[in-house]
Amino acid sequence: MRVRVKLIATYRQHLPPGARGDTVELEVAAGSTVADVLQPFGIPLDDSSVIVLNGRTVSLDTPLQEGDTVAAFSAIAGGGEAGKGMPDSSVLESPIL
Repeated sequence: MRVRVKLIATYRQHLPPGARGDTVELEVAAGSTVADVLQPFGIPLDDSSVIVLNGRTVSLDTPLQEGDTVAAFSAIAGGGEAGKGMPDSSVLESPIL
């Protein structure tokens, strides 16, 4: 089955040579999980990463289906620029969704 893997921001450097943009399409075996498709890219599969399947945060053992899109990016993105009107994430009153 075919799925897409989108690596965002600093994770783009883990895409294979010749990849265009931030997304690659892969052929994977039926029964493959989110972890199965991300592991070969060498990105951290721990709390330092945000993993999203079709727009929703999921666990790494979530099984994939034909046409799914798995996206991954670093949970550590830094704060805003001081004096530029951008709040530092540590001062936000509610989580960013």
